[in-house]
Amino acid sequence: MSLARQRLLIIGGSYAGSELASHARANGYCEDIVIVSEEAELPYHRPPLSKSYLKEPAEEGTPLRAAAFYSANNIELELGVRVLQLDPATNAAVLSNGARITFDVLALTVGARPRELTCAGSDLKNVYYLRSIADARALRAAAAEAENVVVIGAGFIGLEIASVLVQQHKQVTVIEAEDRVLARVVAPEVSEFFSTQHAHHGVKLLTSRSVHSLVGERGIVRRVILDDGTSIDADTVIVGIGSVPNLELSQQLGLMSRNGIAVDSRSRTSQANVFAAGDCVSYVGPYNSSGIRLESVQNAIDQSRVAGAVIGGADRAYESIPWFWSDQYNLKLQIVGLPAGATESVTRPGTTSDISVFHFRGDACICIESVNRPREHMYARKLLPRGVVTKKQLQDVDFDISALNKL
Repeated sequence: MSLARQRLLIIGGSYAGSELASHARANGYCEDIVIVSEEAELPYHRPPLSKSYLKEPAEEGTPLRAAAFYSANNIELELGVRVLQLDPATNAAVLSNGARITFDVLALTVGARPRELTCAGSDLKNVYYLRSIADARALRAAAAEAENVVVIGAGFIGLEIASVLVQQHKQVTVIEAEDRVLARVVAPEVSEFFSTQHAHHGVKLLTSRSVHSLVGERGIVRRVILDDGTSIDADTVIVGIGSVPNLELSQQLGLMSRNGIAVDSRSRTSQANVFAAGDCVSYVGPYNSSGIRLESVQNAIDQSRVAGAVIGGADRAYESIPWFWSDQYNLKLQIVGLPAGATESVTRPGTTSDISVFHFRGDACICIESVNRPREHMYARKLLPRGVVTKKQLQDVDFDISALNKL
């Protein structure tokens, strides 16, 4: 039995927004569906923006679904329009084009925005962030003319961009405030592995350093000044220092939040007719006991599919184990699970191009980080959710997780 609604309004043209609309329709929601997106493009694949999109001057964004899909499923798209205000008293959204849309069910798939530099000079030209395809176009054009590139932040985005630009013969320096790269997401052994790879390709890595200021000439950035006074030449600066969830609209509705819009296992917020999914969401679940925001395609898709199904009248719950990936050079880092709460880790090094780290809480394996071991990753995604992978079992098969497939 589907919900007796007149209109589902989805704010945000993203993986989550597109999937939520699709799965609401597929699960019996027969009323109006409207997606409002600030971006002028159809919802598109975002991971290539820091990878292949920067490599290929002719590459354009790839839509998640063709325009014909939305037409065939009677899903209205309002592109290039921003929601300015939500009125909880009337269940209405006021748009930047002056329109007013009422809704019975609301879904917030508004994502997150890059955390911005606040130091002196951060407003200079040729300082870039990467979130949207418009950002990627601007960065690609600037990088074509750049010689000295400084990347601030050694997370996934920063290192992916560094790996692309150093292969285009740019002088690339990466500055990281933590004492190692990817410090928030991988084990020290994997950090060391990637530091070695980047150094081998010519990237200069500066860890445990912070930016004091940016210095420009005629309004264009020319140097990055570090906290110890070191000056680094830069005609292009790329900032990747984390993200901030877009909570402004949820705050207008008075929704509960905890570094993200708080949702339950049905992707429902603290208001019964409001759902949320993707990078803007915090969900405490069996594989995420601390409720950290999971900024991944997997989470956005799985969470929004649950929301769409529930809106359509199905009884679904979010039960997915988190997984992530990053492409740098010829290396693919893949992670299954979250290492938070691990009491022990076991490293299984290989050649200079592959490595794995197994994380355990007691005897149970809760997370596996691997580089260039796709078979291991796929078995981990299959077996870890079943809770049957233990340290003893992995020791018995010399940490060949595929040998446990018949358990």
